[in-house]
Amino acid sequence: MVISSGEAAATKPRGESKVNSVDRALVILEYLGTQTKEVGVRELGQAIGLSKSSVHRILQTLRARGFVKWNPDNARYSLGIKAFEVGCGILRSMEAHTVAKPVLEQLAVALGETVFLGVQDDTELVYIEKVDGRRPVKMYADIGTRRPMHSTGIGKALFAHLDRAEIDRIIASKPLARYTKNTIADPEALRQELEKVRRQGYAEDNEETEEGLYCVGAPLFNYSGRPVAAISVAVPKFGQQQLPRDRVIKHVVAAAQEISAKLGYSGRSKNAALA
Repeated sequence: MVISSGEAAATKPRGESKVNSVDRALVILEYLGTQTKEVGVRELGQAIGLSKSSVHRILQTLRARGFVKWNPDNARYSLGIKAFEVGCGILRSMEAHTVAKPVLEQLAVALGETVFLGVQDDTELVYIEKVDGRRPVKMYADIGTRRPMHSTGIGKALFAHLDRAEIDRIIASKPLARYTKNTIADPEALRQELEKVRRQGYAEDNEETEEGLYCVGAPLFNYSGRPVAAISVAVPKFGQQQLPRDRVIKHVVAAAQEISAKLGYSGRSKNAALA
């Protein structure tokens, strides 16, 4: 199979710009993904229509990031484990969505409030499912809405179970935005909050994103103990007398545990040692 960079460009929608080096790297990954054996630099360059020197430079970058693997015995390349992990990312999210939906519907009925499912996308949270309760809450979050990780129940539930290096990277990426007087905008205070969330197994958003709204979030873990998504319930502050905090926490945590079990989670987080 021969894939040329020209052929790859032909599939690009009109009016859409591209970065040549990125495009070439993707062409290389696509080609390696079709191979059942390791490929040398010269063979790869001939197959995709790039010079040996260009292919070699791109391969070094991909190798440094774990997307390709080099065999020192024959100086040939194949896809690396990082390519597998990235490819599985969408499957993990889709599986979590499929498994979670009926449990979310039951949770919405049990509490009568709106339930959300969200996933991490780099430094942000993205809502991928929403189930309205008997009293649909008017809030900013619809499916596809993006929000920072530090100020929501779902975001903090996911944030707390990331590797420490990833937590530090996200916190350092940009200033922590303040949405209300309750938003945690200090990096060290946020780290302390995330430690608390990790220990107790759930996160609370006490009017930290939107005044008058209280949320409880809990993480969903897959078979490997990785946090792949999180769920939350949003409760208007005026309704908390009819819906006690302890009851919300109990139901959200139980629902998250049920979904995680269906995803193959054995009960130990990949980052449990950080607690």
